[in-house]
Amino acid sequence: MVADAAGAADAAEVADAGEEAMAADAAEAAGVGDAAGVADAAEVPDQAGRRVGLAVPVDLEPVRARLAAGQSALLAALVAGGADPEGFDQDALAATRYALLDKRRARVAHRWPTLAAEPEFTARFLSWAAGRPPAGAHADGLGFGDAYRDELSEDARVELLRARCARRRLAVLADRTANGALLALRAPGLGIVILRTPR
Repeated sequence: MVADAAGAADAAEVADAGEEAMAADAAEAAGVGDAAGVADAAEVPDQAGRRVGLAVPVDLEPVRARLAAGQSALLAALVAGGADPEGFDQDALAATRYALLDKRRARVAHRWPTLAAEPEFTARFLSWAAGRPPAGAHADGLGFGDAYRDELSEDARVELLRARCARRRLAVLADRTANGALLALRAPGLGIVILRTPR
């Protein structure tokens, strides 16, 4: 009987200690002063002189809001041209930003092989994509192609025209540059036909 009572007391002490740690962690995450001070303030000695933790209610919504805002700021800094958030190593941010841009370039190159074969594609794409949120390899390729359309080869422009037609049942699209005009037609039973006009 004495052993059972002692075991119950030990279990209660362990449970109280767990509540104490949880309260301290929550208070520290919430930024409410010093976490250890909050935990100490919530403790009282029992008759045996042991400290007993009391549950301290902490509103976690402000913590979640700050976390979400911090994540959004970090994401914007890495992929959308946002300002670097405070408290982060600038070199590490720059390295991560470049790695993400290069991964994005590789996806576009896989989706658009002819476009990726254009001269200076890598440098141009990295310059174009910096500060622009990623929209997926298909949309990124179209956006990049539009930005450099006057400098693209005819083969790259044809690749872009075919992609624009592919998602439509009926289409008549024109691409006019100083290098000549291209006309793309799509209709059921016809497929996609590209017509070239002289300069």
